[in-house]
Amino acid sequence: MVRNRLTLLAILIVSVPALATETLDFEIGKSLFNRNWVSAPASTKADDGLGPLSDASSCAACHAGERRDEIMVIRLGNAEGNGDPVYGHQLQRRGSPGVAPEANVEIAWHAAGALRTASIHLTDLGYGNLAATTRYALRRPLRIAGIGLLARIPEAEILTRADPNDADGDGVSGRPAWIIGNDGKRVLGRFGWRASEPTLRAQTERAFFQDMGLSTTGNAESWGECTEVQPACRSAPQGASHEETEISDSMRDLVVAFLNEAPAPRVGSPNARGEKVFGAAGCAACHATPRLTEGRKVLAYTDLLLHDLGPGLNDGIKEGAAEPGEWRTPPLWGMAASLRAGGLLHDVRARNVEEAIEWHDGEAAKARAKMRALSDADKAALLAFVNGL
Repeated sequence: MVRNRLTLLAILIVSVPALATETLDFEIGKSLFNRNWVSAPASTKADDGLGPLSDASSCAACHAGERRDEIMVIRLGNAEGNGDPVYGHQLQRRGSPGVAPEANVEIAWHAAGALRTASIHLTDLGYGNLAATTRYALRRPLRIAGIGLLARIPEAEILTRADPNDADGDGVSGRPAWIIGNDGKRVLGRFGWRASEPTLRAQTERAFFQDMGLSTTGNAESWGECTEVQPACRSAPQGASHEETEISDSMRDLVVAFLNEAPAPRVGSPNARGEKVFGAAGCAACHATPRLTEGRKVLAYTDLLLHDLGPGLNDGIKEGAAEPGEWRTPPLWGMAASLRAGGLLHDVRARNVEEAIEWHDGEAAKARAKMRALSDADKAALLAFVNGL
């Protein structure tokens, strides 16, 4: 079955003229990234295996680039790092034939002074109530542009900026996201809003499993995140035999190859004054420009460390090594694309850069205070710099 899937995909790619700078693996991986999967059994075995519970039918549905119709997911969890005993770590809103979706979701936005917050109303819960300790929160998809560069930043470069005990007394205590990998060894997380995955391979496998219910070597359960109290889901038709996974290692590696080579966002001419104000205000303490092994700067403006951003951004959910109020510093490059796709921060609550800064508290409180004290001209320069990334 795996050989047939790859053969069909290769035939498809023959009709797509590859750019001179892109490899065949990149083109095939891109096609897989955009592929719409369907529920099993299907007449086209190359496409089946979706679900039984899912949030999307393709990778591209969540990572749509600049479209406002990207799929927002609902993260579930508690302060101990556990998922809901019935619904797991993510609420899936689509079900294959014979499998009830987990819930419908209604999102409403409310004013919080000059800012805004979201209220999430869950309806038609398909499998009973959530546990009393379960919290739920919105997550927007992260940009994939340049993600391969983040994967190539040396671990030592990330750890150089770590200061978990705030030894220098600047109020910023970036913490490495040490997690336990599938092999039982301690590894450094760097991907996802909470740096909960260590590699692009692990992040890709998690997305196939959690967002689309497709099995991989790293998450071999064919029913995806269905729990034991969801028997219809666990007994639903699969997209592979019991000896295989629905996404083979070769297919997964092709998607990873595509992600590894996804071009970084094009950053416009830097606003020199704004960049200077950005650094003086303390923003660069977290939004840094690390270097690759050969010395090249990665202009993503992230240290890939965890930081506590205060009660306003504390959703009550622990993920991986990140405590409920901690977040991995998000890259700032591609700012215009993020704004066009709906907003900033993990749940798009911030409609612009200034609102995003206002939500920063905790370790970022000093930088926020400095931003508030800027002259109008310096504030405009700082905002112009960040908006141009």
